Amino acid sequence: MSSSLDVFYTWNREAIPVSGENSLFLLIEWRSGPPAKRQLKTQPKLLFREVELLIKPEKDMQIKAVHGVRAKESDAGWVIGLGNAYKGKTKSFLLEFDVSSQSPGKKPACSAYWSALKTKQEQRVLLRREQINLLVSTHFGVIGREPDPRVQKYAVLSQSTVIMKQSLRAFERGRNEEGKEIIKRHTDGLLILATRTGDLEYYREAHILSCLCLYYEQTHEKSCYDSVDVEEDQSLTVSYGKDYYDKEAK
Repeated sequence: MSSSLDVFYTWNREAIPVSGENSLFLLIEWRSGPPAKRQLKTQPKLLFREVELLIKPEKDMQIKAVHGVRAKESDAGWVIGLGNAYKGKTKSFLLEFDVSSQSPGKKPACSAYWSALKTKQEQRVLLRREQINLLVSTHFGVIGREPDPRVQKYAVLSQSTVIMKQSLRAFERGRNEEGKEIIKRHTDGLLILATRTGDLEYYREAHILSCLCLYYEQTHEKSCYDSVDVEEDQSLTVSYGKDYYDKEAK
């Protein structure tokens, strides 16, 4: 089916074992039209309104969570609202699956149906549909390969909002030690990844979360553990700040 949407699917694992996988991630990146070559000073052209993706998992696949966008489960499958599509603007989100045991081979994981409203019409049109496959293997050399670093990074960073919600809930109930321990476990993991990969974004994320821990603790009239010691680099831009996580945690 021809489509004016470009969609890219990337699993965090090249293959999974026949015993299944508890947390398998699929990064979905999509855009309408070629990517912009430079930063536009004006709003890009609106191509579609209210883009939706319907995901129908196979019987051996269960969606555990959708990260980065709003989604709801229905009788037909998972309906994911993606907002409007602007020319050249790329958006991304993450699906997390629980995969049960199955025989080896190339298997259908789920079906994807992309639809939207045209700019001057109220009728929803199907833009594209496709089957997303997954490789199940008994070959240890294939199963043991390193996860895709981009998908793995997205999966790790997407946990921060969930962590902050859990931590804030503990603080609000007066369990301050539990609240800061939830954050500390996550920041420790981020710092380990930063050291292993050399990726400064993990350091920045750990620094933001430790500052938020201090903010939450001060709000509840307690002192927090020492903030992660990260040297600030003014040339780097932090994607998510305190206001973002504070809002998401409500």
